[in-house]
Amino acid sequence: MIATLLIALGGVFIASILRGFTGFGFGLAAVPLLSLVLPPAQVVPFVVTLNLFIGASGLRAATLQTDWRSIRGLVPGVLIGIPTGLAILTAFSANTVRLAIGLIIAASVLLLWRGARLPPRPSVLLTLAVGMVSGTITGLASMGGPPMVVYLIAVGNSAAAVRATTIVYFMCSGSISALAMIAQGLIDREVLAWTVAGIPAAYGGNWIGTWAFHRAKPHHHRLTALIVLSLLSAVLIVRALLAG
Repeated sequence: MIATLLIALGGVFIASILRGFTGFGFGLAAVPLLSLVLPPAQVVPFVVTLNLFIGASGLRAATLQTDWRSIRGLVPGVLIGIPTGLAILTAFSANTVRLAIGLIIAASVLLLWRGARLPPRPSVLLTLAVGMVSGTITGLASMGGPPMVVYLIAVGNSAAAVRATTIVYFMCSGSISALAMIAQGLIDREVLAWTVAGIPAAYGGNWIGTWAFHRAKPHHHRLTALIVLSLLSAVLIVRALLAG
């Protein structure tokens, strides 16, 4: 039990540093690490609830630099996409889902590496579509952040705006997911107990990541975000192909 707790808290701490620096990545890093020691049915609810606690601590400061136009355009799409993803989840195998998500992320990141840009004020339909893709991926695999991060970078937001907007976005999408999980009985006493245990590690890691962000150059944030997204896409694609 002690070993399980230490590994879980270590995973939370590492994921929180990434989240503090980039504004995203907590779930991307925490889910595979926590899956080593916790049942899959507990991992995602644990990550969602803990992410809400972390997000609440920096939400006020984030709202001052948030790209609210993007938030207003993305969130309605998320509301449509999450139930869509949940509805089609049973229609495809886990490996098919991983491969599809990995290829979508890889293609998006490749375009960014090559300097692709969107207009500073993309159309409402395009923003809504990105939100729907993010929501659908959230419903399918609880990792809907990458399309939104790619979108925010592509429209030319500053590093501070990308980070702040992702913090606000994950509070919105996380709240929606948490309500759905509560309704399904997935957030129980055991998940809440793990959340309470993980809060100190989460806050500690988030503080370190935030400290590093404020001392880094803007291009370091963009580079880190693209590297994290690239690694994620590679892991998903390789895992899907090897399992297939």
